[in-house]
Amino acid sequence: MRYFEDIRVGDAQESTKDYELTEEDIVSFCSKWDPLPFHVDAQAAAATPVGKLFTSAIHSVAIAIRLGHEMQAEPAATVMGLGWDEVRFQTPACVGDRLRLRGEIIETRESASKPGLGIIRSLLTLSNQRGQTVISLKAAALIRQRPAQS
Repeated sequence: MRYFEDIRVGDAQESTKDYELTEEDIVSFCSKWDPLPFHVDAQAAAATPVGKLFTSAIHSVAIAIRLGHEMQAEPAATVMGLGWDEVRFQTPACVGDRLRLRGEIIETRESASKPGLGIIRSLLTLSNQRGQTVISLKAAALIRQRPAQS
């Protein structure tokens, strides 16, 4: 278990495997959560500036969060997420894209109001196989400090 004291500004990780986005994956997710025609119909998507089926931004965020959990060799002592800031949707993720996540710790501080806990902020960047950023966001989380030794 990685505690607050084990996490340093500048620590960075990258997902070790890609997430390949399939048409079935896009249509399944978007049919339920964001059923705009260009997310669920290849012909409608072909008429957009993107020119092919692409997923919703919220699906891309979900993929980034999933890859973030999978890339941690040792889990952090996370209590809860505190929010996202500066969420940017930069390039659509399309059928056949292979997505990869990079996470970097950009801030750590002890909680002023919750003894025994710390707050970390990370910059998460989801990119495609061409190195284009699909989404980026800053995520904050509440993390347990290492328990006192008895």
